[in-house]
Amino acid sequence: MKEVILVTSFGSTVDSARENQILPVVAAIQKEHPNHEVRVAFTSRIVIKRLKDRNIVFQNEIEAMESIMADGFERVIVQPTHLVGGAEFDKLRKNIMAFQGQGSIKEIAVGRPLLYFMGQEEEVPDDYQTLMDRFIKNLNVPNTEDLLLVGHGGFNVGNASYAVLQLKLQHEGIRNTSIATLENFPTPEDVLQHWEQEGHIHKKVHLHPLLLVCGDHALNDLFGDEEDSLTSVLNEAGYEVVQYKKGLGEYPEIQNIYAEHLADAMEGLYQNRL
Repeated sequence: MKEVILVTSFGSTVDSARENQILPVVAAIQKEHPNHEVRVAFTSRIVIKRLKDRNIVFQNEIEAMESIMADGFERVIVQPTHLVGGAEFDKLRKNIMAFQGQGSIKEIAVGRPLLYFMGQEEEVPDDYQTLMDRFIKNLNVPNTEDLLLVGHGGFNVGNASYAVLQLKLQHEGIRNTSIATLENFPTPEDVLQHWEQEGHIHKKVHLHPLLLVCGDHALNDLFGDEEDSLTSVLNEAGYEVVQYKKGLGEYPEIQNIYAEHLADAMEGLYQNRL
C-alpha cells in the first residue's frame, strides 16, 4: 500500500518559528521514517495568506489531502502538532477524515496531540506524565523559583487539558509550576491573583510558552516591551523574569513525542479512542 505522512501545524508568519520549531518536528519524523514521503500543511488560512503575500507557499490540510489523492496514495498517516485535543484538532480531524474512501485513499490514521490520553486504567498512555518527565522536569527550575507555562487556550472542553496538567503536576509534588492560558481560564492574571492570595514568597519566575512555536503570541503577549505584556506585568508586580523565547517544537524531547504519537497511529493504536 502506497503510504504518505502528513504533518499539520497551525503555522506561523514568523520565519524563526517555522525554521526552529515547526520544521524540526517534521525533520524528526522524516528521520524516523526515511522510506516515507513526509508532507507539511498549515491549518491557519490567515497565516497561509500572509505567507503567500511574501511568496512563501504552504497548502492547507484540504489542499494537501487533495494533492495526496491526486498522487495516488492509498494510506495517509496524519500527525498534528496541536498541544491539546480542542476545537482546532476536532476541525482538522473532520476535514481529514472526509477524504476516507475518496479516490485512491483507502485508509487514514490520525495521530493524537501532545496532550490527549491520561493513562486511564493503563489501557492508554499518560501523555501528561510523559510531558512532565521529558520536558517540564528537565527545565530544572529550582524549588525556590517558579515556572510559569503559558498556552493559547480555547473555548471548548479541550481547554480543560490545562487544568489536568496542573493537577497532575500537583499530584507529582511539583508545586512551583503554574499553567496559564492567553485566551481562557486560567489566565496569567488568575495565576498572579492565586499567588497573592497564598502569600507567594518566590520572586523569580521562569516564563516559558506552552506553545509549539515562539511566534507572534509569545513574542508580543509574553515577552513584548509594552506595559500589558506578561513580562511587564510580572516586573510591575515585583518579580524577576527569566525569559525562555523558545517554542516546544525546538526541543528534541518534544519532537520525539510527536514521532511516537505518529508511530502509534501507523500501528493503528488507539484510533477508536480519538
